[in-house]
Amino acid sequence: MIISQIYFERYWVSYKNSRLTSWGLGAVIIITYFIQEFCLFQLSLFNIGQVVFMQVVSVTMLFRDKVYKIWWVLLALTPLFVNVVEYLMGILPLKDWWYWIIESIVFTTICLILTRWHRISKRISYFYAIAMLGIVELISLGITHSFSPVSIAAATLGLFVIAMF
Repeated sequence: MIISQIYFERYWVSYKNSRLTSWGLGAVIIITYFIQEFCLFQLSLFNIGQVVFMQVVSVTMLFRDKVYKIWWVLLALTPLFVNVVEYLMGILPLKDWWYWIIESIVFTTICLILTRWHRISKRISYFYAIAMLGIVELISLGITHSFSPVSIAAATLGLFVIAMF
């Protein structure tokens, strides 16, 4: 998923002079991203019964050498997208909509701080971001009272494995 997004980015950057092509490729990046997120959503839901690892692609794209603003927007929209899909599938109630927005703002702010913190390397910042994603997820599970062995393992061990690779 990440490799395809990098290739789309390269095309996007090379066509910055053509406004129409640039907008079209921007739309391709966004649509492809959300299709990938939906596939990841389905894979995690059907294989382990939990929706996990949803912001990993956008976080990974933010902690590279070249970062494009589009990834900040996608990072902020991912929790909203995932939670709306979970609501439409009958997994989450609509009464928690305010929490979806807070989760998005908090995690995007954490990533913004980590990307601006120049005293540590990008690798360490990325590891911290993935760790904070796990903490935010654990807090989310606590607020919604939906702890399970699988959800705890995904928010801790699963994200740790991702951060290591």
